Amino acid sequence: MLRKDLTNIASLACIQGANAVLPIFIFPYVLHLFGSAKYADLVVSEAISLIILAIVLFSFEVNGVSRVVSSYSRGGIAMASNVYCEIFFSRIIIWLLCLVCVLVAGLFLQAQFFFSLLCWMLVPLSFIFQSTYFYQSIENNLPVAIFTLISRLTCCLAVFFLLEPQTPVYVLPLIVGGCYLAGGMASSIYLRKVLGLQYVRVSFARLWECLLEGKEIFFGNIAVVLFRDSNLLVLSLFSVNPVAIASYSVVEKFIKAFQALIRPLNQFFFTRTIHALRDEVGPRPAALVQVLKLTWIQLLVLATILSGFIILWFIFNHYFEFLRSYPNKNLMAGLFLLMSIGVFFGVANFMLGTAGLNNLNSKKYYATILIVTGVTSVSICLTLTSLWGVYGAATSFVLGELILFTLIVTKYLKT
Repeated sequence: MLRKDLTNIASLACIQGANAVLPIFIFPYVLHLFGSAKYADLVVSEAISLIILAIVLFSFEVNGVSRVVSSYSRGGIAMASNVYCEIFFSRIIIWLLCLVCVLVAGLFLQAQFFFSLLCWMLVPLSFIFQSTYFYQSIENNLPVAIFTLISRLTCCLAVFFLLEPQTPVYVLPLIVGGCYLAGGMASSIYLRKVLGLQYVRVSFARLWECLLEGKEIFFGNIAVVLFRDSNLLVLSLFSVNPVAIASYSVVEKFIKAFQALIRPLNQFFFTRTIHALRDEVGPRPAALVQVLKLTWIQLLVLATILSGFIILWFIFNHYFEFLRSYPNKNLMAGLFLLMSIGVFFGVANFMLGTAGLNNLNSKKYYATILIVTGVTSVSICLTLTSLWGVYGAATSFVLGELILFTLIVTKYLKT
């Protein structure tokens, strides 16, 4: 059992690491290659695609895990196939609707920006086929980890060998999306050919029921996107200097890499939390203690990783040529340290909220406070960005996580 657990944790770490490390190699290089103006347009279109990704994934990264765990334990891969197909076809329909919206919006967008956004649409499609949640649910993460790692390494090599300063900006999302989609298709084929997953017919009525079942989590996810992934759009709205937008974007990639390094433990302890709370009927102080027991070790690991980041920065930041070319290197370091505070609250929010409240009959409450936090955070971001620029956006990121943490803990203690 220990060996299996370690393999699953290592596989989840590989998946998250591949997804996180790729951007911190590619995007600083692309900034160096393309310059701030072209790069700013590129990352704004990517920010829109991340919102589309959250819409396409819907709520199934959370409640899909619970459903597959339950069905797999009762009837094996045959029964789990029904859940898989319900989720797969629901996501495909949502993706097609989003694609139609992008095509219509293309009538009003600048051509290069539209082509970039259209190519970024391959990334949400790849996650539909990759179905990481399914591998996580059956505790067999090694295959999808291998496919993910190979596709991300291929992507990284293609970017470094194919891109040139005069290359159109939409070629980058085309390369990224194409490589991601190839990895996703490989994961899908493995599920069918090796693990024996079957595609079954699902009625539109059942698909609609699935969407309604996860609506609270979905609205909560969209609210999370508001205060975690919309800051670049706000900076663009205020016409902040492209150099500052580029610097913020690179820091945001490093923050997401920082978050991704701890996410394998999030995912591993997510299923442990479901089991630990199965006898609890609602949020209360005793349930809070149980979840915190599964959270503190993650925060300790996170603090260790952050210390390592800081040490490596002071030792090596003068030795990389492309880093020396950045005009705002000190600004980037300050933004990273500030935003890293929010990551600690983010880990606690995932465990206490996503894993905790969603499994303690408090989905509606959690969705409500996520929406409140999202709207409040965007309002704070708009205000602080107008006053402090990129530091205002970074501050609003931290405040959003802090507000959410306060509202989550209040629910446990009030009850």
